Amino acid sequence: MHRYICPPIPATFRKSVSTVRKDVRTSVKGGGVLTFPPHWSKIKAAFMQAQHGKCGFCEGRVLGLQYGDVEHYRPKGAVEVLDHASPATWGQEVPWSSTVKGRDTKSHSSTGYWWKAYSWGNYLVACQTCNQQWKKCLFPTADPLPRQLPSIQHRELALLLNPFGKIDPALHLAFGRMGEVTAYNGSVLGHATILTCGLDRPSLRQARYNLARATHERIDEISSDINNHDLYILLRGILTSGHADQSHCGMVRAIFRQRMEMSWDMLERLVIKLASAIALPPHRLCDC
Repeated sequence: MHRYICPPIPATFRKSVSTVRKDVRTSVKGGGVLTFPPHWSKIKAAFMQAQHGKCGFCEGRVLGLQYGDVEHYRPKGAVEVLDHASPATWGQEVPWSSTVKGRDTKSHSSTGYWWKAYSWGNYLVACQTCNQQWKKCLFPTADPLPRQLPSIQHRELALLLNPFGKIDPALHLAFGRMGEVTAYNGSVLGHATILTCGLDRPSLRQARYNLARATHERIDEISSDINNHDLYILLRGILTSGHADQSHCGMVRAIFRQRMEMSWDMLERLVIKLASAIALPPHRLCDC
């Protein structure tokens, strides 16, 4: 998972959803059945562009390969939870299929975060597999509270990492050489995010394998005694594959940060410094 910058709210957004927001609030107060008139297709392009056409959860390519869903980070309707202490209920991917079997969720709230249904900061684009097969209406929190009023979210600790949030996923997700992902240093947020979105499913491990292995091997070489030119080539390769528009760039950044104990900004500055040290012609440099 990579942390993106949320696209700016269009000047017309709040006005365009003001009526449906009032209708939903009235329905909740009156105890009626919640319905949410669709508005998502109008905003998808903005989030697709902000995420460089990738799924906000698994980082796989969405644009050009599938339709993609505008996902609510906090579910707008019903909320379900997983039993994190019971692995047998987490479910598993059916081989050579995007479907999941054996996933047992429990109902937690019938109304969910209804007040976030038309909130710009609650959106992201997700692939159908992450959204429809795994996350669905799950939303893990520490010590879950009944969700009835907007004030609830200010008193809860969300455990699901948000690609548009303030928390850097690279501090919570660790990727191995085979493309597998685990909770970094036992992170509770990392563990909950992996389970909720199925981030360690076999098909994703396979999709990440070549890049994960190449990134680890580059860092292995960096750790050896090499000259500045070779160091530049290796670091530049990592910088390129970790660019925000690349699939699984968040994985690359997490591997680099955790193994090298260096921020991405530091890497960018180091590459520029090395290019200068080896007198690389200006035309060889590009914006990473």
